[in-house]
Amino acid sequence: MDAATSPLDRGFAKFPIPFGWFAVAMSGDIAPGEVKTLRYFATEFVMWRGADGEIHAVDPFCPHLGAHLGVGSEVVGNDLRCAFHHWSFDGKGAVTNIPYTDVIPPQAKRGCLPTWPVTESDGVVYVWYHPRRVAPKWEVARLPECPDGEWTLHSTYDWVINIHVQEITENGQDHAHFGAVHGVPFAPKGEFKLDGWMRRNTVVAEMNTPRGPMTGRIETTAVGPGQSMVEYVDVCHVVQAQQVTPIDAEHTHLRWQMFTPPGISEGKARVTAARIRDLVKQVHQDIPIWNAKRFQEQPMLVKGDGPLLAYRRQYARFYQFDDPEPESAAA
Repeated sequence: MDAATSPLDRGFAKFPIPFGWFAVAMSGDIAPGEVKTLRYFATEFVMWRGADGEIHAVDPFCPHLGAHLGVGSEVVGNDLRCAFHHWSFDGKGAVTNIPYTDVIPPQAKRGCLPTWPVTESDGVVYVWYHPRRVAPKWEVARLPECPDGEWTLHSTYDWVINIHVQEITENGQDHAHFGAVHGVPFAPKGEFKLDGWMRRNTVVAEMNTPRGPMTGRIETTAVGPGQSMVEYVDVCHVVQAQQVTPIDAEHTHLRWQMFTPPGISEGKARVTAARIRDLVKQVHQDIPIWNAKRFQEQPMLVKGDGPLLAYRRQYARFYQFDDPEPESAAA
């Protein structure tokens, strides 16, 4: 039987990788003077941080004679020096030095090494991926305003999951699974709004707490396919910065950073830690399902399943590689 028609074919290998900003590292993972090869988007690129603290990313092969810039290369000042012939490149992909000649060709000076747009926000390093090398269409999302000063980083988590990146955030629109998988006593009720490249969700759900059932509110702002900010207001106040990054069409790197308000009491801190543990437990409940499920192209939906089709219509824009800006919409 052909693999494409096998009942074990999960349907993800044929999916394209969406364009957008995606997390590729935590800021502390790459120190000044450090060079790393990173593998995402079914390809790889080389990243380094210069002496000035700025981070850069380029395609992996030197345009001179093809050496891999992640193997033996060094950071000299702010530039990356290839190990093969010691050509140096700046963050714009231009050659800044060739030690055995005084003549650098004009093409090399203009920039002969393809680069990746990079930005850092709230302790996370993002690169912009687009298969056509189109410039970024939006900025990364930042943490919502903290009512009591500056957010405090509580904990970080990451997982590699055997599923296409679209499925991770689609899971949040699947209202019925919250009861079946996570034990939420009542199906959540929510609003789903689209605005260009942004998606906003407000979900009100009943939840079990040590003090008994209570009503909680979850506010989600997702910008593009790779990043969302989730604010939980219930027995405590937690902000979850989430990033989903495609390793390839069948594997996704999921990252969380959990933030709390500053200066909370010892008792509130214990409650908050318990709430975060419960959120992490929910991911561990989802992962076995994600690792084994397939993409259901035409799902048999019923009332109460949630805005899955509206979500898919908006997400499809991130596969339209030659398309201009999206229209604002609400669903």
